[in-house]
Amino acid sequence: MASSCSPELYRNRADRETYTILFDKANDVENVSPEDVALTDSEPDSGPDLSKLMPNPKGADFLGDFAHYERGAKVLGLDEALETGIRHSREYRSAKENLYLSALDLTLARHRLSPIFFANGTGTRASDSRNFKLEEGMTEIVATNTFSRTQSGGFNWLLKTGARVSTDFTQDFLRIMTGNQSINDSDLAVSIVQPLLQGGGTTVTLEALTQEERNVLYDLRDFADFRRSFIVDLVSDYYSVLLARDLVKNNYVAYEGFLKNVEREEALAEEDRRTQNQLGRLRQAKLQSESRWISAIRVYLSRLDEFKITLGVPVETKLVLDDSELRKLGIEAPGITRDQSVEVALVTRPDLATSADLVADAERRVKVAKNGLLPKLDVALDYNSVSDPDDTTPAINWDRRRWAGSVDLDLPLDRKAERNIYRATFIELERAKRSNELSRDRARLEIFEAWRTLEQERLSFDISEQGVALAARRLEEQLLLFELGRGEARDLVDAQEDLVDAQNQRTATLIDHTLARLRLWRDMGILYINHDGSWAEKLQKETP
Repeated sequence: MASSCSPELYRNRADRETYTILFDKANDVENVSPEDVALTDSEPDSGPDLSKLMPNPKGADFLGDFAHYERGAKVLGLDEALETGIRHSREYRSAKENLYLSALDLTLARHRLSPIFFANGTGTRASDSRNFKLEEGMTEIVATNTFSRTQSGGFNWLLKTGARVSTDFTQDFLRIMTGNQSINDSDLAVSIVQPLLQGGGTTVTLEALTQEERNVLYDLRDFADFRRSFIVDLVSDYYSVLLARDLVKNNYVAYEGFLKNVEREEALAEEDRRTQNQLGRLRQAKLQSESRWISAIRVYLSRLDEFKITLGVPVETKLVLDDSELRKLGIEAPGITRDQSVEVALVTRPDLATSADLVADAERRVKVAKNGLLPKLDVALDYNSVSDPDDTTPAINWDRRRWAGSVDLDLPLDRKAERNIYRATFIELERAKRSNELSRDRARLEIFEAWRTLEQERLSFDISEQGVALAARRLEEQLLLFELGRGEARDLVDAQEDLVDAQNQRTATLIDHTLARLRLWRDMGILYINHDGSWAEKLQKETP
């Protein structure tokens, strides 16, 4: 008995029952599989294993004195980052645990509609000298020594019809040690109560269980949406770090350009071929460029550390993201019209399915509240059988029985509270309908906004491409004019800074367009997340 009630056994039983619920209901939710909801890491997370990643042979020159931060660091590609986040992110693990707790609550709701057994017992050894008698020839008090034991067992069972069945078997045993006399008293009681009006019927009885079942389904849908948003946010953070690193490189190139220009102009100034005003302007621009470069390094390293925390990687871990991921990006057309996107979203999005189901929940609660206005009319049947008086055995004498049938009527003279609840359910129903309409309108708005963003980023990328070409040509012209002694320091500084800004803008718009496309797939509900965190865009023949 001690081993069967061990805490580890309770934990295993809870896992088995909870996962049975999650695995069963996951089949009704798109893009959520049993692997996605299982808490595989039940022990404290020791951190991801990065030993299989390739090390970075040396730090980048454009990091300057901070190059040692990347020297020997593990190179983390986008695929490895997504898998690491899925397995070790604190936010993702918490979402899975919340889903588990929701299903765990459902196990208790189901348990309430099954036979609930109970058993207990007590034993007492007593010596009583307060009641005594003096026997002939004796002058001492005679004590009564007894041993008594009481044990009972039975079950309570709430049936789907609202009926309650209760059984109780109790046995009292008393032994008087003096004379070794024993008495057994056994009692069996059975009671059945069936509501006929208020509280009766499967709809009312199963309301709590029905809502718990649907809540788990809603939580699974929310989890499916969470996985999509989590991956999109993770991709956004990954590219944000790469963008910050690219800004460091661009600012470093600009700084090197100013260094060379200043060195050349200083040499020309010594020959009186340049004015001190022009030289001072270039020196000032060099200092500002160096300041922007150092500031960009700080921003890059900070974002990298923040990304480690998002992944669940210790901050002190040396990581560098694979900058080749930027070269894989390109401007891709969605391959679908805006109106088609809206039609797909209204069918596939889990949150819209939930908002529609919430209307059905509100309609069901109206019926339950209506039942509360009915009179209370319960039919009860009681049966009781006991053992013979002073019986020395625990056997029940079935001829010594008692049964009774009763009807309990409670007229609805005071139903103010029930009336208010009933009226409030209609308000909740109207709110649920409006919320459903609002959710669908917001879904359309999100698709419209995603399309506008996608188109804007495409145009911005085209503009930035032209801007880079124009700025590069301007810089080349200014350098040539300086070599001929006809250039102005101000024009050279402006051309160099404009080129850096244009390069940064081009990288940023390329990333923003990629993220806008991912967010469009997410908002349409067709961004399918695999178990390892990778994604696929599945556009099928979606139907209501």
